[in-house]
Amino acid sequence: MKTKRLMMIAVAVGMAMSVTAQEATESKYGTDSVACVTNLSIYGEAYKQWEANKFTPESISMEMVNAWREVFLNCPRSSQLIYTRGEKIMDYFIRTNPSQKDAYIDTICMMMDNRAKYFPTDPKTGGSQVANIMGRKGLLIYTYNKNRYEEAYNVLKDAVALDPSQLQGAYIDAYFKATIDMVNNNKAEKMEVINVYQELSEVLDNNIGALADTETELQTAKEEAEASGDADAVAGFDKQLEKNEKNININKGVKNNLDNLFSPFASCDDLIKVFSAKMKETPDDVVLLKRITTILDKKDCTDSKLFLDAAVKLNELEPSPEASYSLGIKFFKDKKYSDAATFFEQATKTDNNDRKYRAYRNLGMCYENMGSLSRARDIYRRAAQVDPTNGEPYLLIAMLYAQSSKQFSGEIESRAVYWAAVDKCNKAKAIDPSIADRANSLIRSYTGAFPAMETIFFNDYSEGQSFNVGGWIGETTTIRAKK
Repeated sequence: MKTKRLMMIAVAVGMAMSVTAQEATESKYGTDSVACVTNLSIYGEAYKQWEANKFTPESISMEMVNAWREVFLNCPRSSQLIYTRGEKIMDYFIRTNPSQKDAYIDTICMMMDNRAKYFPTDPKTGGSQVANIMGRKGLLIYTYNKNRYEEAYNVLKDAVALDPSQLQGAYIDAYFKATIDMVNNNKAEKMEVINVYQELSEVLDNNIGALADTETELQTAKEEAEASGDADAVAGFDKQLEKNEKNININKGVKNNLDNLFSPFASCDDLIKVFSAKMKETPDDVVLLKRITTILDKKDCTDSKLFLDAAVKLNELEPSPEASYSLGIKFFKDKKYSDAATFFEQATKTDNNDRKYRAYRNLGMCYENMGSLSRARDIYRRAAQVDPTNGEPYLLIAMLYAQSSKQFSGEIESRAVYWAAVDKCNKAKAIDPSIADRANSLIRSYTGAFPAMETIFFNDYSEGQSFNVGGWIGETTTIRAKK
């Protein structure tokens, strides 16, 4: 055991001190192709056996490790598997020999740098994968040793600068945590947390928006396949939709975690204090003004004078959907719903899906407060189209239906709105499990307003029968009795 441990240490330290031998050659298999191919075969077969044994300590082969090391050093262009398998090997060494983890982390860093150098292009997409590789490098540094947070922070910051769209949820999470560590250890100002939060929130919003667009496209293609009777195509689209939905939920989970981590830095007083000082320094900084209005809106700090000043200034310097949205928020808070609606309508022209969704949702609320329930429903439906994975629009429509019961006369007609409202609540939680608690709370309230069985019977109806809710609602629902 002592000999194996010393050999493990030698692998990491030896690799960290070595210079890659394949610098001056373009050959995939290095200067000694026979040796490279031989070592590829040795480590490859042994790795497969180790993998089959679920990477147990007793099944690892040091012959495999040595052969892998030779391949890495002497023919690093031969295969990307060198790097993905190398991660697993280094992970094993870190877990079994934690006292030497920094040497292994250094090896991981060198592996990632070489992978980015020799395999900068994603073979599946044909595009660059350097930002993704660097993002993973930063994640692994932070995961294995959080005391190296500054190193991880710098690597992840560079990865975002290269291409934020390549960052996976775990990379975003690690970057924000490392940023907080920087602030907590007085290596960065609090404003850095705010800036990174906004930057990463935009990345996640864009990811979710793109995935929502993909879901709409897949759903349309699936419906076309169903219409043509192509069962195989339908099954294929179902798999793609399932994968897409999983990615949406991952991004939403990371976004929720980001919000939770940001909370200690996000009191209105703190944000206003920090932003006021920054705005005083650079009052015409459009990027700063957008950041101020966006974050104060998200954190419900829109009653402040700072928010109004920033919104007005932003609209003066750069009239845009973003500026219109901020002014809409202010007018809505002041209960000037007609003015707010005008600005929210302009805000729906944004390319940011999250902001577009919020603009439509708030526009619907304006019409609701102005008493135009039918128009509000139309707008909420538009919001649902922008983000088909969000169940909130259906809850808002459910509440519209419930509040309109007094518009209908008759024992059944005035209660039928609650059947339609519950239908919307069920749809909301079916497409968006994150709002199930809100939906269930409304369902409990609305089912309590269902008509009694006797009322249904004496009006010549029966449970389970279809019923058309008239008026502006105009929907078909199912008769249900109060339990």
